[in-house]
Amino acid sequence: MIWRRWLLWGILTTLPLGVALSLAGRFVSGPEDAPARADLIVALGGDGGNRVREVLRLYATNHAPRILLTGIESGDPLTRPAYLEWRAKFLATQGVPASALLFDTRSGNTWEEAGNTLALMQQHGWHRVLVVSDPPHLRRLSWVWGEVFAHSGLEFRLVPSPMPGWEAGAWWRNEKSAQFVLMELIKLTYYLAKY
Repeated sequence: MIWRRWLLWGILTTLPLGVALSLAGRFVSGPEDAPARADLIVALGGDGGNRVREVLRLYATNHAPRILLTGIESGDPLTRPAYLEWRAKFLATQGVPASALLFDTRSGNTWEEAGNTLALMQQHGWHRVLVVSDPPHLRRLSWVWGEVFAHSGLEFRLVPSPMPGWEAGAWWRNEKSAQFVLMELIKLTYYLAKY
């Protein structure tokens, strides 16, 4: 009889946790926006190539006349320009002129990327930016960019880059996806506490 109570207790305590974990991929990967005409496209730091390819697609389809490449998050400030260089070279080989490229070597995290982009937009009188990142980053980006852009009168739109192997509803089946989801949950908690 006692084993039944323990079994029932086990089911009642693990079922909600299992449901929450199964929904975690969908939680971290939303919300996303449809691309619209903008003044600027931003390829956020931490890119392994997916983001810059999506930025290229948006640029090639005339969504914006300029691209901002941001530095790798938490990277050494002295090496950030080299990190930006490979993405700039890739874009140049695909026909993007150097005059369309802008660089942010100062940002060391997501909050700084949003703040530096906002300052750049205000400086130039731009009104809308498309922010490109991997799908599991969108929830945190939505909160951070929303906080930074609040009351500015300027708009950001979050556009997910293609991410091979990403399935929001089955994120645990792919090691890279699982790492993304777990890290994003930790980062979101950190950002909510810090800012």
